[in-house]
Amino acid sequence: MKEQITIDKDLWSEFESAAKKNRRNPMRLMTEYIRETLQIWEHQNLDRKIRKDALKSGYTDADAVDLVKKYRLEKKNNRASA
Repeated sequence: MKEQITIDKDLWSEFESAAKKNRRNPMRLMTEYIRETLQIWEHQNLDRKIRKDALKSGYTDADAVDLVKKYRLEKKNNRASA
């Protein structure tokens, strides 16, 4: 299903020109941009949810730092013994 949208003519001309200078198909580039934007928004929403859940759990940044340090130390010790 294809939808049509209306974009300011001057803005589209500028975008089309810039895309062509970079040897890109303007329609394909716009489609990629929209997909990437949707993915970014999805990640941002997930990050907000994770932060909210972490606040509820009482888990702090210091806890995360300690966990990462322990993991790295364990990984380092495993490499040394291998």
